[in-house]
Amino acid sequence: MTLASRNDRFVPSIAKGVGCRVSPGRDQVTVLVFANGAEALLRDVAHCSKLAAVFSRPSTNRTLQIKGSDVATAPAGPADVALTRRYLALFAEELRPLGWSADYVHDVFWHDPVHLVALHFAPEGAFQQTPGPGAGTALRLEPGASR
Repeated sequence: MTLASRNDRFVPSIAKGVGCRVSPGRDQVTVLVFANGAEALLRDVAHCSKLAAVFSRPSTNRTLQIKGSDVATAPAGPADVALTRRYLALFAEELRPLGWSADYVHDVFWHDPVHLVALHFAPEGAFQQTPGPGAGTALRLEPGASR
């Protein structure tokens, strides 16, 4: 998961997200990031209140992008720490057939949970970004609809 924002001169900032949850009504997305590796992103989000989250599955390159606004940050709680551990375990399992060890994923992506921050935002657009002829196709956002 890659998160991106921008400063007032439209210079981008990026950071790696480590977890995500979507509200039951699908009107709010929460992504988790370790602040000690996302200083520029957090500064830019505080300034412009916009965020793009890109979710990509390495084994297939299947990719989805969600853009949003009204970003609010909050300290992460114990459930967020557990969610992050679960996401990183699943990510390690995804990378294992590609030759990456779980220890590598942990060493690169796990930090002290005291630095974990939740970014809440309202989704405004979703896009299919898997490489190929359909990349960039807008997806319909339907709050409450099952997918």
